[in-house]
Amino acid sequence: MSQPSTDQPDKTQELLDAVVNGTPDLIYAKDLEGRYLLINRQAATWYGKPAEEILGLDDSDLFPDEVVQVLRENDHMVMASAASSNMQEQVVDRQGRPCVFLSTKGPLFDASGRVSGIFSISRDITEQVQAQELLLANQEQLRGLAIELSLAEERERRRIAAELHDEIGQNLALAKLKLSDCRQDFKLSAGVTRTVRELELLLERTIQEVRSLTFQISPPLLYEVGLEAALDWLAEQFEAKHKLQVSFRSDLHGQLNEELGATLYHVVRELLVNVVKHAQAHKVAIAIRDDGNRLELKVADDGKGFPEQIEGDRPMSGFGLFNIRQRVQHLGGQLELRSGPGGTEVTVGVPLPDPDENNKGSW
Repeated sequence: MSQPSTDQPDKTQELLDAVVNGTPDLIYAKDLEGRYLLINRQAATWYGKPAEEILGLDDSDLFPDEVVQVLRENDHMVMASAASSNMQEQVVDRQGRPCVFLSTKGPLFDASGRVSGIFSISRDITEQVQAQELLLANQEQLRGLAIELSLAEERERRRIAAELHDEIGQNLALAKLKLSDCRQDFKLSAGVTRTVRELELLLERTIQEVRSLTFQISPPLLYEVGLEAALDWLAEQFEAKHKLQVSFRSDLHGQLNEELGATLYHVVRELLVNVVKHAQAHKVAIAIRDDGNRLELKVADDGKGFPEQIEGDRPMSGFGLFNIRQRVQHLGGQLELRSGPGGTEVTVGVPLPDPDENNKGSW
């Protein structure tokens, strides 16, 4: 029978030393007073001292007082709980640069099972944290640009609507008036009279279309009265023009600010256009619910639904729906779409701004 090798403990210790000193993580152990009992090569290099000089020291010999306080609080929390824990720790390296470590800390136990110290395995995640902070800053900058773009877009809509009304609308009305004067002031044959009359009717329909388009692009009601009045008018327009039964109900508690009101108005308009183009629906229901902190807008139809069912927050195809999602997201909201053979329901949820941040008590 073979005898166990007497050098097995030495090989095990060699393997442990190789693992502890070969890892890029900082590994150390401390006693109850915070004195270092063990430290690996990587940690000693980071501290800028030989390992044998660090053993027996505590954190007050290595870090500024404010860092020492945080480290000791974390150590005491782990020892008191007698359980391992993951945490982020901020320290300063020997060049004075702030660093962030993701540390796994756990208690050490003596032979009787009592906590005798603490161990830590720490990984430097400074670059990852800085990259995340930069990403968040870029996202905030993009959100600000999106808001500016949305406001500029709304101003351009109002400008276009004003030009449609003041230039094209007035020119069409003048042309219709001149045709009417020609028909009344000149002796025209019956055929020419009929043609002039047909042109007058055509111009009248065009004037109505321009007026309707002007109101849909930038309805005065939205800015003079509010979102509810504008959506009520929009529902009537789609009912009259597209033979849809459009219902609208709202429990909105306050006046929305211009950006939020305009965004939601154009979201509803875009959704109604999609219903007319694709849904083959007979009924559409628009509903707004306001719980004081969050506004929820729903647009539901009884049409044929999408070719493939789309649920929850999955990506949506089509530029129109993509544009709607972008509008909602830059307000900090979410969009959900559920579709099936019985119809499609789009839900938009957006946080309501603090009323104190807006003028005249508006949201």
